[in-house]
Amino acid sequence: MRRLSSRPLYALPLLAALLLTACATPPPPASRSDVEQLLTLQKTRLDVATPVARSKWNSHAPIDDPVREAVILDDVAARAQKLGLDAAWARRFFQDQFEAGKIVQRDLHRQWRVEQRPPFTNPPDLALQVRPVLDRLTPDLLAALARLNGHWCEPAVQRDLAELEPEILGADYAPAVRARATEALRCQH
Repeated sequence: MRRLSSRPLYALPLLAALLLTACATPPPPASRSDVEQLLTLQKTRLDVATPVARSKWNSHAPIDDPVREAVILDDVAARAQKLGLDAAWARRFFQDQFEAGKIVQRDLHRQWRVEQRPPFTNPPDLALQVRPVLDRLTPDLLAALARLNGHWCEPAVQRDLAELEPEILGADYAPAVRARATEALRCQH
């Protein structure tokens, strides 16, 4: 009986080593589809800039809305922490999305001023039609960022980002918009 009770003691170091190894295992590698999904979500968010611009054109509302942005960024930071993301970095990423969208809006407003564009017929309602779309995209973007967390500087991820960004964002958005939208994703050496 003594022999049976001592066996588990021999197994303890092995069990402890296995548990430590399991805890120290790095996250699974990022896939090209993770990068593609993130960029597709970013494009969907940028696509909302045009209806926002139309609504603001009609209402003469300013393009910048720092109060609303601050509320969203505070929420993003809290959600990011729960997902294991760096809150400050997540705020920066979303601020980049805001800025990229504002580039689109400013360019459209500039174009419409030159054209002396009259108000749009039936512009979208920001509160009822546009903001709910943006609010649904936020958790999806955070989830995509969480899947790529810790992998940004991997050569494969940076290569996929460089290859997919012009393909996904390039057809519809100017280089300045694309650069701003993906700025936080670039690995800085």
